[in-house]
Amino acid sequence: MDTPVNVLWAGVDWADESHQVCVVDTAGKVVEAFAIDHQAEALAGLPHRLRTLGQVAGVAIETPRHPLVATFLNEGFMVYPVNPSMSHKWCQALSVAGATDDPSQAFALADGLCHHHERLRPLLPEDPATRQLALECANECDLIKEQTSLVNKLQALLKGFHPLALTWWEDWTSPAAWDFVTVFPNSQAVRGAPEKKLYGFLARPHIGASPRWQERIAARKDAPPWPSDSPAEAAGAAHVARLVALLRTLREQLRKARTRIEQLFGDHPDAAVFRSLPGAGRKLAPRLLSHFGTQRARFESARPLQALSGTAPVTKQSGKHKTVCFRYACQKDFRNAMYQFAFCSLRDSEWARASYHRARERGQSHARALRTLAYQWLKIIYRMWGTRTPYNEGLYLASLIRHRSPLIAWMQAQTTGETTSKNT
Repeated sequence: MDTPVNVLWAGVDWADESHQVCVVDTAGKVVEAFAIDHQAEALAGLPHRLRTLGQVAGVAIETPRHPLVATFLNEGFMVYPVNPSMSHKWCQALSVAGATDDPSQAFALADGLCHHHERLRPLLPEDPATRQLALECANECDLIKEQTSLVNKLQALLKGFHPLALTWWEDWTSPAAWDFVTVFPNSQAVRGAPEKKLYGFLARPHIGASPRWQERIAARKDAPPWPSDSPAEAAGAAHVARLVALLRTLREQLRKARTRIEQLFGDHPDAAVFRSLPGAGRKLAPRLLSHFGTQRARFESARPLQALSGTAPVTKQSGKHKTVCFRYACQKDFRNAMYQFAFCSLRDSEWARASYHRARERGQSHARALRTLAYQWLKIIYRMWGTRTPYNEGLYLASLIRHRSPLIAWMQAQTTGETTSKNT
């Protein structure tokens, strides 16, 4: 369907305190350019101000999540989220010197949308339940990143004055490890503690006095003593206590976030589809659903999903020179979710496990083999999502056999080889 010649295109360069707006016609001529403050009244009045200029066919903005985006969608505007790297290229194309400012960024967005809107994908608003689930999952991922950052700080701090704790505990997201450095604030406290006190600490749930712990307790006094530095130990112990307090608070917030996500996911109509994925579990299934959403018209095939998640490589070719490289421009949270899901599926899916080992046999690294597997999974999930059909491992294996997939031949060869080896 051709766009009427009298329509307008708008670009918005958003900022913290004010936003630059530029409106152009189909010839790329500026109709009006202005700035609005980041105030409720100005945001609410922006759609009306644009409508007084004429028929605005689309609005380009560098983010899919902003009060401006919600304002435009609620007023019925077509919103086109533009990748910042793309808008930067548009801006560079307008100036040989490369000079940029906020008004020129807004014009570049409007002009780029005017000339390239047919190649861009408008934002399709999700229903409130799916949108809330997506936001909750994104918030949970942010909390996990904060926890990882605090754990890294805690471990780096302990290296300086309490290295014995690092050799005793591997998982520093565990509250038991935090309790340990609280009860035994330095290496000397561990070395001088009575065995009864150490075994009493291990008597708490989920630890136990396993042979490994017994060896550590018995050998604790034989290790060379760590150089004593009383001021550093006192300051370090105080800082460790502060980090542990933050980690406990963060853990409680993660628990509340997880409860909320499970409630939203359990009520979602597509929950059964994503819950059926082998290895997805209670954490990855909601995240995958939040990235797919409910708008089936958003993706015409699995290919956009593979690009959006970064599982599809990028091909660059010029003349006889051709390279295939890692895709950096993607949704990082989506890529992380698919990477983790591909890894978890190795335990519960026969074909996924075979696909991974086959890729490794061809010389692919662990990470690349998982991306290859995630690429294959997206084809399956897209079909499941489009037809609202839960996953069935048996049906998929039968499909691979029916289509004479090379993967089935590889799996049969592996089975035959293992049988021959056992018989020999």
